[in-house]
Amino acid sequence: MPLVGGGGAGNTAGGNPSGTGGSVNYIGEHAYANSGLLTINNNETALLDFTTGPQYIVAKIQFNYAVSGSANDDYAYRVKFDSQIIQEYVVTGATSGRDPTDNPLFCIIPPYTRIECTAQNVTDTSSNVQVVVLTGRVYNA
Repeated sequence: MPLVGGGGAGNTAGGNPSGTGGSVNYIGEHAYANSGLLTINNNETALLDFTTGPQYIVAKIQFNYAVSGSANDDYAYRVKFDSQIIQEYVVTGATSGRDPTDNPLFCIIPPYTRIECTAQNVTDTSSNVQVVVLTGRVYNA
């Protein structure tokens, strides 16, 4: 069984292992993080922000524009490793069903890496609900 990242104890890191929050959680050989619903405006805001442990993670990251109805704002989603953007894309709020968020991002997260998943309204200053989920398989380095 892999060691827990982020200096935690047992099989979880962070204070809410079964719920939402900005940190990563470990269960056996799997890792996950759920931001929960967060209201985001034109300030780039971290939905997830954590540092991995001595393992690497083969991960899938999926952002979602969690507003139904008339929200027409465009949102930029960014994934950063150690403050460097490794992936970024923009979802157009006017897109019916916001299909681009159904395309998860796949990546390998190296050991001891700070992960930030952010969202930002790039249309105006209004706020809309955003969410991100990270799931992955943990391997010993």
